[in-house]
Amino acid sequence: MTVDLRWLTAPEDEVAAAMATVRRTSRPSWVPTKRQVLLRVNHCLILWYLCIVFMVYGISVDSYHGGQATASDITGLFAAMVILAVWLFGTYRMHVWAAKPPSPRARLKQWRQTLTALANGFEQQPLQAATFRSMITTGNPDVRAYPRFTASDVEFGNILRGANRSSGWQYIAVKLPAPLPHVILDATSNNRLGSDLPTTIDRGQRISLEGDFDSWFQAYSPVQYRQEALYVLTPDVMAALIDEASRFNVEIVDDFLVFFTSPSADFAEPEHWQSLDGILTNVAPRIIARARRYVDERVPGQEVPRALAAVRATLENPSEPWRPPTPRIGPDGRRLAVRERNGLLSLLGAVAWWVTSLLLLYLVPGTFAFAGFMSIVDGR
Repeated sequence: MTVDLRWLTAPEDEVAAAMATVRRTSRPSWVPTKRQVLLRVNHCLILWYLCIVFMVYGISVDSYHGGQATASDITGLFAAMVILAVWLFGTYRMHVWAAKPPSPRARLKQWRQTLTALANGFEQQPLQAATFRSMITTGNPDVRAYPRFTASDVEFGNILRGANRSSGWQYIAVKLPAPLPHVILDATSNNRLGSDLPTTIDRGQRISLEGDFDSWFQAYSPVQYRQEALYVLTPDVMAALIDEASRFNVEIVDDFLVFFTSPSADFAEPEHWQSLDGILTNVAPRIIARARRYVDERVPGQEVPRALAAVRATLENPSEPWRPPTPRIGPDGRRLAVRERNGLLSLLGAVAWWVTSLLLLYLVPGTFAFAGFMSIVDGR
């Protein structure tokens, strides 16, 4: 694969003309623009403004003027309502502004990504769900993939988890021809105050590999499947991982090979496409070849080599074609012993986010604004 990056630097008019011919959309409706986010912030500020105004004048009426609204209270409240009217008119204009398509700069960036994907055989297909199981897609029901580029047996893009849309994971997922035992490689280059993996792995599953590979990746496999991990992580595979994927964590899970790192990527930048090219050209094919030949002899029915089984079946019953057994991994090799990193804290964080959004941003100022308004009304 030789990655085609010409659309990342092509003149704007050429990019616009090319997008007009391919007729692809770049942004799904469920991904808010920056304008829409600003509009939501504006709504919260209006509510807090009403809260402050009515509370100030409500306290003035009840506490300082004996429950009677004075002329200064009425004048101040009138001035505040004039400000509110101007603000609401501005909010209406902001609604019109937010309903418009993304800015030319943002739209051009999306177009460059889309055209680069198409030039390299990928379609942009964002999803509000994950299509594979991995430590970056499990443990949180709210998983979104955007942007998400797909081709036959390959997808890549950004995974966003939960309410926090400002950070996420850049990922590359490759479909394997058969499942392999669970293996996790924690890249040391992106570890700062500890592992950046979203899960905590039992240290008893750590394995040491030859050469200086351990200085680049910390490898984990199920205890009973350590030899299988060595079968996959051959010297040429390890060398390719160091050369092409040293900034990515790697997970082999079921019949998927997943590379991921944080934060999420801007695919208008060429280095992300170059990393993709290196991984799909030099790393993934080596692991795919290992998966194609691997047989878990612990699983009944797969302990006999497939070629020998085919010959035996043909001799015993020539009239029926032999079908190889579906490749499977034994229960002990399907998953490492892991747990969600700070699972309780993650849950509390999610709850705190919704409490903050619903209570502090809307309910609390709305309640106090109503209470202050009623104080003013009672003292009219």
